[in-house]
Amino acid sequence: MMKLTEYEFQLFCRGVATADERFLDRLYESGCDDAAVFYKDGYLCLEFARRAESAERAIVSAVKDFERAAVGGAVERVEPDDLASLSEIARRVGVTRASLQKYARGASKVGCDFPPPAQNIATSRRELFSTAEIMHWMLRKSRVDIPAQSVELFQAIANINRALAVASAQNDKDVRRLVSKLQARSAHPGLRGH
Repeated sequence: MMKLTEYEFQLFCRGVATADERFLDRLYESGCDDAAVFYKDGYLCLEFARRAESAERAIVSAVKDFERAAVGGAVERVEPDDLASLSEIARRVGVTRASLQKYARGASKVGCDFPPPAQNIATSRRELFSTAEIMHWMLRKSRVDIPAQSVELFQAIANINRALAVASAQNDKDVRRLVSKLQARSAHPGLRGH
């Protein structure tokens, strides 16, 4: 029997107008008895402390349990988001913001291959980095002792959020049209602008 680990995460959901008693009962019966339910910024949020063999299994089972209970509801994203500022990642990892900034600027021999920002690159004031990538980098460089469970959780959240975005985009005809164009372009490297 595999060892179960507890993973803490939140699901941000749409398509549920009210969390009345009947809906809460359906959530409980579908397996979401380990979640606190609240509304935030227009989203129905479920905060889980779920035990599973892996972070991915914990999150995927929570998504399935929610969607089984919430007819017409869908999970939009999982948090804490993998993408975060260096300040937030420093807090998550237990190091100073200054040390991560030093690595990111390449002001250290150790930091020459520091993971680049993933978003908001043009607006350098609020660059977002992948928590999982930085955790992996710090472990490779022996810069800090990070629990394997934390690294696994942020990697699972990053992967699942990408999968949720892809699944959601498949329902958008403009996105499907653009994907088709981009795939045609990559299949024919000489083809540009068509």
